[in-house]
Amino acid sequence: MFAVSALLLASALVAACGNAATSAHVTPSAPAGASATSTATPKPIERVGFMAGFTPQANLPFVAAYVAQERGYFAEERLQVDIRHSSGQDEHLKLLLNKDVDFVTGTAAQALRRSDDGLPVVAIALFGQRGDQGYVVRADSGIKTPADFKGRTIGFKAGVVPAELEAMLKTAGLTRNDVKLVSVGFDPREFIEKKVDVYPVFLNNEPDTIRKAGVPITVLDPTDFGVPTLGLTYLANKEALAQRGDVAERFLRATLRATKWIEANPDAAVEITLKYAKGADVAHQRFLLGVDLKNAARADGFGRSSEADWQALADLLTRHQVLPRTMNAKQAVDMSIVDRLYAAKQIN
Repeated sequence: MFAVSALLLASALVAACGNAATSAHVTPSAPAGASATSTATPKPIERVGFMAGFTPQANLPFVAAYVAQERGYFAEERLQVDIRHSSGQDEHLKLLLNKDVDFVTGTAAQALRRSDDGLPVVAIALFGQRGDQGYVVRADSGIKTPADFKGRTIGFKAGVVPAELEAMLKTAGLTRNDVKLVSVGFDPREFIEKKVDVYPVFLNNEPDTIRKAGVPITVLDPTDFGVPTLGLTYLANKEALAQRGDVAERFLRATLRATKWIEANPDAAVEITLKYAKGADVAHQRFLLGVDLKNAARADGFGRSSEADWQALADLLTRHQVLPRTMNAKQAVDMSIVDRLYAAKQIN
């Protein structure tokens, strides 16, 4: 099988979304009426494993796989795709390294960290042009910018103070000594019950939940304060990618086509998502997808990225000792397939 999921922040990976039971869906043939992508001799059917980094939900790179499956884009590429979801504890990354799955989701920060550790992990498409984690404060708190964090209680998740938070403080001339840092969990009730003044969130998730609980909030996104961030990617195993790039090209062509369709049909995309995220709240899933679509938008096409953005993130992580040394971000990124697909006008 071709093998290839904060802010590293503690929030990383977020996307964070709790544990979920593994699910699998395989479509062996295209639905009636689906058009073939080529009139050439059919490529051999390849079985591919895709594992999302957490529970089924409307994160854009997840939905791209769901839609590519349900609308027959994978079948048109002659791919049988087994869609699964990580049960937690970085299961998806472990399986990717073992070549037991071919593609997974992961944050840009994860890609950088794993690559710096010498592991054969490479990002082949970037969906989050900005990070998916930020902070919320009560609307009546008087907190408008990081400068207002002084003397306040600030939560951080997973036992790690994110580099993004440290960078936000620095933009305001503050340090850790100017605030009170408190480790919090992933349950927003800790914020709702006023245990902290500033609460870390996944921007596509908890703000909607907190507002639905009747708490007016202000959302603070690190990117809006000059902090370089990037979000979710598709990750591949670099060794496998070198051996079977054709399968990666077919997978990316299908999922990026799906992303274009999702942009035009977000409500229908949520309906498809509910086949995987059974029982999920429709309005919440629509909020999640809307945030992800906004954060993934680029003038030159979904999935693309710039070397400068990756290097800026790597430099930030180095400054705040998330990475132990300066690294060339290019070692963790290979956008050649995505760029080639757009140059050939195959994403429409």
